Amino acid sequence: MRATVKIVIGLLAVLLPVCAQEKDDVVMKAMSDELARSVSQLRVTDLEKPYFISYRVDDVNSAIVSATLGSVTLSNPVRTRVIGVEVRVGDYAFDNSNFVTAQSARSMSAGVLQGPLDDDYQQIRRQLWLATDAQYKHVAEEFSAKKAALANRKRTTDVADFSKESPATVRESQANTKADIAGLEQLARDVSLPFKQMTDVVTSSVQIEFRDMFTRYMNSEGSLFTRSAPEYALRIDADTQAADGLPIHDSLQFFGRSLGDLPNKGELVAKAKDMGQRLEKLRAASSAEQYNGPVLFEGEAAAEIFAQVFAPGLAASRIPDSDDPQFEAMFKQMLSQMGLAANLLDRIGGRVLPDSMNLMDDPRLKEYKGTKLVGSYEIDDDAVPSRTTKLVEKGMLKTLLASRVPVRTISHSTGSRRSLGAVPSNLILSADKASTSVELREELLRRVKERGLDYGIVVRRTGGAGNSAMRAAAMMAASPQSTPTNTLLEVYKLFPDGHEELIKGAELSGLTAATFRDIVAAGDKPVVLNQQVIPNINSVFTMGMAGGLDMPVASFVVPSLLFEEVSLARAEGPFPAPPASKAPLAGN
Repeated sequence: MRATVKIVIGLLAVLLPVCAQEKDDVVMKAMSDELARSVSQLRVTDLEKPYFISYRVDDVNSAIVSATLGSVTLSNPVRTRVIGVEVRVGDYAFDNSNFVTAQSARSMSAGVLQGPLDDDYQQIRRQLWLATDAQYKHVAEEFSAKKAALANRKRTTDVADFSKESPATVRESQANTKADIAGLEQLARDVSLPFKQMTDVVTSSVQIEFRDMFTRYMNSEGSLFTRSAPEYALRIDADTQAADGLPIHDSLQFFGRSLGDLPNKGELVAKAKDMGQRLEKLRAASSAEQYNGPVLFEGEAAAEIFAQVFAPGLAASRIPDSDDPQFEAMFKQMLSQMGLAANLLDRIGGRVLPDSMNLMDDPRLKEYKGTKLVGSYEIDDDAVPSRTTKLVEKGMLKTLLASRVPVRTISHSTGSRRSLGAVPSNLILSADKASTSVELREELLRRVKERGLDYGIVVRRTGGAGNSAMRAAAMMAASPQSTPTNTLLEVYKLFPDGHEELIKGAELSGLTAATFRDIVAAGDKPVVLNQQVIPNINSVFTMGMAGGLDMPVASFVVPSLLFEEVSLARAEGPFPAPPASKAPLAGN
C-alpha cells in the first residue's frame, strides 16, 4: 500500500504540470489521465499489482520513394500512430522481464497497438486501456511462470531486473516536417538514371526514405518527454557479376535530419556514376589470393570495419532465462549464428585497443569538425537523459553502453536505449599517436618487407551500407543454414614500388573484436560514417517492444587503421551462373 501511495504522489508531481502546460495536447492529456487511473486502479485478483507502467505514443509521417534506371518503382507516403505500453510486475530486483518461453515469443507485442490518427481523447484513452489490460495480463502470467521456473534453479548472478533511475523531463516541440514527394521522386529518377548506360550492371536502385516521428512518453516514476526526430535516408545499390560468376554488390547510404544534410543532386549523380565505374573495374580485376599479413583499412573502410565488428560488442545485453532448457539453448545458438550474442562485458578492465587509443560515446555532440552527426539525442527511450560515456581509456575497456536492464558490473543505465536496447550514438575513436596517410603506407610496406611478403593489402571499402548483424539476420531469415558473407568490396595489393593492383573476391577470415588489440598505427584524419545499427535481438525479451522497432542511426568517427595481421581468403563458390544473354539495353 505504501509503495502505491509513493507511486501516485510521484506521478502527480509530473502529471499536474502536464495538465497545465499541455492542456492543448489532447494525446498527452489522454495519456496522463489513463496512466493515473491505471496506477491507482489496475489490479486483478490473484495477480501481482504493477510496480511500473509507461505509455508511449509515436506519431509518424513517412514516405518511401524508389527508382530504377530513371523510372519510379515505388512512392508510398504513410501516416501512422503507434501506442506502446510497458507494464512490470514484481519489483526492481525481480520482475517479469529477462525471461522467455515459446509462448511469450508469440505474444511479446501485446502492449503495442495502432492508435487513432485523429486526436480523439476518448478513443486514445480506450486504446491505452486495451493495450494496458492486454500487457498487464500477459506480464502477470509471465511473472508467475518465471517464479515457478526459477524456484528450483540457482541463479548464477544476483543482478536486478530493472534499474532505478531518477525521473527526468525533456520537452521538444513537434517539427511537423513535410516531405516533398514529387521532389523526392524526381531526385530518385535523376540519381538512378546513370545506371541505364551501364549495361554490365545487372540490377540497380535508388531508395529515399523520409520519416518525421514525434514521440510522447510518460511513466509511473514521474518521467516525461516529448521528442521530435525528422530523418532522411538515401541509398544507392548496384549489382554486377564477374565472368566466373562472382556476385559483386556495391551500396552507398546517406543520412540527415533534413534533405539539405544529404549530398546535393549533382554529387549524388556523380557518386552513382563512380559506383558503376567501380563495378566495371572490379569485374575485370584479378581474383584475391590467400593472404596473412598486415592490412591497412583506409578512411571509410576503417569506420565500416569498426562499426561492423567492434562496436556491436560495446552494448551491454543479457540473455533471458527460460522455463525450457532446450528452447534456451536454441535461442542462444540463433543469436550466435546471427552475430548478436557476444559483447565485451567479460573484457571490462582488460585491454581491447592499443594503449594509445581512446573511445567515447557522446550523444550530445552535434557535429565533428564541421560534419554533422546524426546519432545525437537528449533523452533515450527509457526517459534517461543522454550523457558522454568514456568506454575505452588508453586501450582499457572501462564500461559498456547500457539500458535500464542491469548486467554484471553495470547496475545503471548510461542513457543509451534506442528502440529495442542499448546502441551507440556518436562513437569517437581517437589515437594519441597519429600518422599521415603516407606514413601509414610506409609502415605497411616496412612490415611487409620484414615478413618477406610480396605485397601488402589496402582496403578502401568493405562492402557498403548495412552492418554485419543486419546482413546475418536477413540471411538467417532467408535460410537458417546460411552464414553471413564477409566479402570486401574495394581491395588493393600495395607493392614495394608503390603501385597498386585492384583485386576482387577477397573475404575476411577470423576478424573479431579481439583483433583490434593488434592495431599498430592510426591515421590523423578521422572520417565520419553514419550507419543504422541494430540492438541485440534478446532485448525484445528483456525490454519489450514498447520502445519502438525502428533501427536507430549512429555516427562513427574513426581514423584509418593498420592491423598487424589479418587473414584474407578467396571467395569460393558455387556462384550463380551469369545471365544467359546480354541485357536488353546493351548496344542501344
